[in-house]
Amino acid sequence: MSTRAVCVRCGGLRSSFEAICPSCGHRPDGEGLLIAWLLSEHNLDETGIERVQLRIRDGEAIRPSARMLDKARRALGTHFSTDAGLSGVEHAGLLAVNLLLTPLVGWVLFAWWRTARPRAALQALRLTLPVTVLFTVLVLYLMSPR
Repeated sequence: MSTRAVCVRCGGLRSSFEAICPSCGHRPDGEGLLIAWLLSEHNLDETGIERVQLRIRDGEAIRPSARMLDKARRALGTHFSTDAGLSGVEHAGLLAVNLLLTPLVGWVLFAWWRTARPRAALQALRLTLPVTVLFTVLVLYLMSPR
């Protein structure tokens, strides 16, 4: 389904928020896709589209609030292929925290990153699940009557 969107650069209309603007050739990427989504019919009604178009054509910069960007992030999610995942240091740090403190940290990160950083969330789960099993076995062993 095609939805109209306003180009953040020139104020022109395009067929969808991901499309190349026919007026100026701009194509949003990365975080720019969030703003592009906010300037589309997914987020704005007809009058909102027209008002944003006029604001951009008058030279006004569009700076959405953190709340609005978060709304777009939730709506779009992050595609698995664009998420870099955990760095080596983050990987080692999470494993150390899971082993030395509690695997609950890994579970919280998994839930927190599930939509925003899907690759990192799966990596956190991959590190946390075996540690959780290890902790469970250890606790059951220590609590068993001897």
